[in-house]
Amino acid sequence: MGRISTKEDKTIYQICREEMGLSREKASELMDGISSSRIEKIEYETQAPTPYDIVQMADCYKRPDLCNYYCSHRCEIGDRYVPSIKVSELSHIILETIAALNDINPLTSRLIQIARDGKITDDELPDFAYISSKLDEVSLAITALNLWVDKTASENDLNINLLNSEKEKLKH
Repeated sequence: MGRISTKEDKTIYQICREEMGLSREKASELMDGISSSRIEKIEYETQAPTPYDIVQMADCYKRPDLCNYYCSHRCEIGDRYVPSIKVSELSHIILETIAALNDINPLTSRLIQIARDGKITDDELPDFAYISSKLDEVSLAITALNLWVDKTASENDLNINLLNSEKEKLKH
């Protein structure tokens, strides 16, 4: 096994690898086409990771949140459009989701009034901005829940195939 790093300011990539108890060499063996020296360069930020590298690391380290981190912090498109999500406990995620949905429920009739004519006027903008921010909260909660499911599936043998098949049945 490789040496244990004593570096204080570790990157998320190094933290995730070390949490799995993997040396760079062992992690490299478990990934397709990523050398231990490339992992080191990514961890020490002397070389930028590619999306391929991130997907490999996320799968190897059982940390799907690495993809969200990369997209929301390192990708110019993601920086604009992908919110940063922190994976927390299921109970917290559920409570946040319910709170966000409860905030939206009384606003639906106002949203219908605003959208009825197909445009948003200046006098409607404050209400629309508020509703939009509440919808963003719902979206963040849903994304956090999906990341939690992905993380739990890889850590605790959650039957993701059964979950996906049940979700697919509901689409029809």
